[in-house]
Amino acid sequence: MGLGADLGLRLPVQTVDQFFALRVPMGSGELSGLCRGIDNAFQVYTNLVVGNLASKEDLVPPVPILTRYAKEAGIKAFVKKEFLDHHKLPEERRSSDITVLPTPILCVQLNTLHYALSHLSKLEDSISERWLKKAHSDKFIKRSHDDKSRSFNQRNAFDGTRKDINAAIDKICEYTGTKIVFWELREPFIENLYKPKVSQARLEALIELLDLALNQLCSIIVEPLRDRLVTILLQASLVSSLLRFFKRFSSVLQLPLFFGGGGVVLPLMPSLFLWVLKCFLDFQDGLLRVLLDGGPSRVFFLNDAKLLEEDLDVLKEFFISGGDGLPRGVVENLVAHARHIIKLHGYETRELIEDLKSASGLELQGGRSKLGADTKTLLRILCHRGDSEASQFVKKQFKIPKSTV
Repeated sequence: MGLGADLGLRLPVQTVDQFFALRVPMGSGELSGLCRGIDNAFQVYTNLVVGNLASKEDLVPPVPILTRYAKEAGIKAFVKKEFLDHHKLPEERRSSDITVLPTPILCVQLNTLHYALSHLSKLEDSISERWLKKAHSDKFIKRSHDDKSRSFNQRNAFDGTRKDINAAIDKICEYTGTKIVFWELREPFIENLYKPKVSQARLEALIELLDLALNQLCSIIVEPLRDRLVTILLQASLVSSLLRFFKRFSSVLQLPLFFGGGGVVLPLMPSLFLWVLKCFLDFQDGLLRVLLDGGPSRVFFLNDAKLLEEDLDVLKEFFISGGDGLPRGVVENLVAHARHIIKLHGYETRELIEDLKSASGLELQGGRSKLGADTKTLLRILCHRGDSEASQFVKKQFKIPKSTV
């Protein structure tokens, strides 16, 4: 954290102070060199932060092979689940070689990046003002004939840094959402939700775990000035109800980042919003994976659709938070695809088979099936359908192997 704090403010300011204290001839070339050096230092740090993040491929487990329902496998699923929970195969264990940064460290890194970003303009202004002052008063400045050095403008000197920091912030937000859903909640969510059947392992049990993860995140990310938040939200075309959501989940901390020696309050609500929203999107992606690529031990029956719909509403209401959270319209739009997948689970097997047959031809013409799904989705619904009709169809038409769980 020391390197990040120094790069956040102290080292660049000290470098600028030392530069202008030099009593040697200098011109615009030397000033450009100063700005390039600071710009490069910031970019090296942002690259270092991003470089320490594990890859998404390391965090997200591979998609299980697609298999079809086997009645005997369904009968054995409950007994075998308990065995597998305590005797996982080596390839299923998390590799000790993967370094996954804890959420508090990610929060501090994000705070550091945002703090540096928010001070770049001040640093540019300081350099520009001190250069003009030095150009007018210091007899040691080397003056060019066209006097370009006197009016040298450095207000856009750190645009490269701005671009890199913003990209790093986006990357950390994306990484953290993926980490929470596919790494920290992998066992209860990706591996065990709806096993051995939907009624015995509902989504509601995961909400408390998700709430704990988000509260840890929001307790470290610092609440910003309200006016700044409103401006950003308006620019993002979001409604003001987000304010209440952030007020509920975030707090102001004095983080000892040693910027200038003491703890400082760092405004970072834009990244907090991106972070929470990314967690929501990743959680929904995880749910879709469970529903469509849940592996051979996940079986869905026709009457499960109602329970799945209830679970989606639980997830939706958690993020809406009784009007104190994300806008209902935004959340409804985001869950539309998941709702459609759940609706497909509620169709009779014969309807799904007929729709899959027609969808194959329609896709070649750029169209969609009667049920509004593509062939890959319909095939996965049928593979996870707990009846022999669906199993025999995908065996005959697509040569899908039988589940051996």
